[in-house]
Amino acid sequence: MTLIKDLIEIPEKVQRGDFVLNLSTGLAEESIKQTLDQYVVTPQLAKSFDDALSFIKSTVVGKQNLQKGAYLHGSFGSGKSHFMAVLHLLLQGNAQARAINELAPSVSKNDEWLQKSNILLVPYHMIGAASIEAGILGGYAKHIKKLHPDAPVPGFYMSKRLFQDAIQLRGQMGDEAFFATLNADAAGADEDDGWGDLSSGWDAISFDAVMNEQSGSEDKDRLVGTLVGTFYSSMADMANTEYGGYVGFDEGMRIMTEHAKSLGYDAVILFLDELILWLASHLSDQKFIASNIQKVVKLVESSEPRALPVASFIARQRDLREFVGDQYTGAEQQALSDSLKYWEGRFHTITLEDRNLPVIAERRLLKPVNDAAKNEIDDAFRSMDAKMREEVHNILLTNQGDREMFRSLYPFSPALIQALVALSSALQRERTALKVMLMLLVDQRETLELGNCIPVGDLYDVIGSEAEPFSEAMRLHFDNAKSLFERKLVPLLEEEHHVIFAALDEMDDSEPAKRNFKNDMRLLKTLLLSALVPEVECFKNLTANKLSALNHGTIKSPLPGREVTQVLQKCRKWAGRVGEIKISDDANPTITIQLSGVDTEAILEDAKVHDSEGSRKKLIKDLVFEALV
Repeated sequence: MTLIKDLIEIPEKVQRGDFVLNLSTGLAEESIKQTLDQYVVTPQLAKSFDDALSFIKSTVVGKQNLQKGAYLHGSFGSGKSHFMAVLHLLLQGNAQARAINELAPSVSKNDEWLQKSNILLVPYHMIGAASIEAGILGGYAKHIKKLHPDAPVPGFYMSKRLFQDAIQLRGQMGDEAFFATLNADAAGADEDDGWGDLSSGWDAISFDAVMNEQSGSEDKDRLVGTLVGTFYSSMADMANTEYGGYVGFDEGMRIMTEHAKSLGYDAVILFLDELILWLASHLSDQKFIASNIQKVVKLVESSEPRALPVASFIARQRDLREFVGDQYTGAEQQALSDSLKYWEGRFHTITLEDRNLPVIAERRLLKPVNDAAKNEIDDAFRSMDAKMREEVHNILLTNQGDREMFRSLYPFSPALIQALVALSSALQRERTALKVMLMLLVDQRETLELGNCIPVGDLYDVIGSEAEPFSEAMRLHFDNAKSLFERKLVPLLEEEHHVIFAALDEMDDSEPAKRNFKNDMRLLKTLLLSALVPEVECFKNLTANKLSALNHGTIKSPLPGREVTQVLQKCRKWAGRVGEIKISDDANPTITIQLSGVDTEAILEDAKVHDSEGSRKKLIKDLVFEALV
């Protein structure tokens, strides 16, 4: 018996951070080298990089200070965060990134303007932000503090109350002490410190000019930043709470570009990771969504000129319009859809296609340890392929896959990857597709034999852990699925196989009872997955044939080809015990699980104690009495 782990490298456990990249936290030199060493540039990705660089050039190069936005669109696992990281490194002039062979044509074509431009790159991770101002303006302030520790604080913060407090503080301290503290940083700076007017000091005349609105907006913004940087440093933290404290977003973007220009930059590029997910997590708050959608549009249009060009990249895996129906109805739904449609038209789209995943997985996750191992895997796959019935092939390949893709993904199937992408998009797990695939390999490291596929049902546990459903409707479905699994399906199989689920790990893998329990559980987990994302091709019209094929090799029959009959018999038996399992009356019946929030069977079971002759007589008397009155 040859195990897959003997032919490809499978670690004993998944390390924290494997395949996960958060650009906003910064990349150490070691991480940069590792990211670039492992990054796979497919022909489609090379075109996407060329598209991205051309988009930036159209924004940055020229006399006008343009504001443009682009969606970086791709499903779960398409590599959006890594794409942003490599693009970020290219714009920084990183030698290793520029040396990637597949990117050489794009780098050469854009090299001249890249060398001439001093571009400020600002990475974001929007999850957890209290508002769009806190996320984008506050994120800029944090990034500048890390990048330029001695630079003045940008004047993003509301000034009216701040100026009132400053006037009061000046009266308490006296002018000499007040202005000495206010100018502490500027007093210690050299004339050639590089900050220009931003480092000039304050006196009674310039301070009063701002207070009396006799100065320009630049001086007002500068004084706000100086006050926050000296006397009121806690205001920067307070502004990041739900109570706010920032100026309006449009004005904040103006202040950002003026601040960046004063630091010597020629343009600003914002990398907004998880912005769409952040908005989707607030869909139940209609006021919040309506307000913030209008603010996002300000990334690409403004009511007044900005000091520098701004290009914004927004990573997304689903269009926000897909979630509107879950939370809105009628006129509200139409109004929000119209706003999103207008917003959509203002952004360029760069697509990272799903077909990149098999190539990347093959090179990064499924690479054979040597040529002999590759030949052995090839032979095993050909043998499996030859024995597999054509209808099973068609189910595992899906409409998007072919045998070449299947081989590059083996021991995964295109159907499993299709289900993985759909489920992860719906449940929104903050893990890459490669990490989920690695988790499946690690879980089956000691049992997965060469010639076998990983069953689709095994996705349930891995996908379900730490899931955060996008919408309340999906959250309810997922909670119902977990409840049904724990309360009914597990006890059903425990009774059938005389096995305690909690003690399963303590049993030897060779024990038939454990093996049969797990195989039946895979079928039931596949039914649960199909109930969560029924629109996915591999789960549509789920018959016993499909259920068996998706878990190929799980159900064994003494007579070849009788596996489907065996699966249908099992499902009929389970449907007789669990009402949520439904089987149609067709010649080729479909099998589904109904996820309901109301456990009617439990209610009827509890009511049995009241179903007596005396109770029925009393009920009839009460009904007759009510009818006569």
